[in-house]
Amino acid sequence: MREVVGVVFAAVCCLWLALTLVCQARTRVAAVVRRHDVLGLIPLWTFFAPTPGMQDYVLLRRYRTFDGRLTQWRELADDPVGGRPLWAVWNPARRHAKALLDASQGLLQLASLGRRPEEIELSAPYLAILAHVSAQPCSGDPCAAQFALVIQKSSVYEEAVPAVAFVSSLHEID
Repeated sequence: MREVVGVVFAAVCCLWLALTLVCQARTRVAAVVRRHDVLGLIPLWTFFAPTPGMQDYVLLRRYRTFDGRLTQWRELADDPVGGRPLWAVWNPARRHAKALLDASQGLLQLASLGRRPEEIELSAPYLAILAHVSAQPCSGDPCAAQFALVIQKSSVYEEAVPAVAFVSSLHEID
């Protein structure tokens, strides 16, 4: 019985490896496999993007204090300052930065689709960014939080001018 289980396991691993290799190319077969891969078990490894990112997203935040004063807009740093040699290979903080990037892109996509403000404020990207901003330390005693997304386009041909892409409402925090 152990031999049968071992052979089946080896066969499943070989099939998974073969499907993974097939799906690395953009072919009809890969499209069919991806369509049937509802659990997302077949990875796609892309070391270089087909079109490189041409803009940076900057997340700003400010708070309203109990006396009604608004703090200055401050940039939220997405990477820890400094670095360690091990981070070139393994950097768990990058997952956090990637999650913020994905939430920012999702939020801007919702805003560009002309969604109502109520829909946007109840979306997962908006709530994720708001939770992150609300959890940041603040000098003073904040009672409300607000964030803004700024896009800075990168180009070697023209000077980059930041543009405010989204500003949230002020939200009460505990």
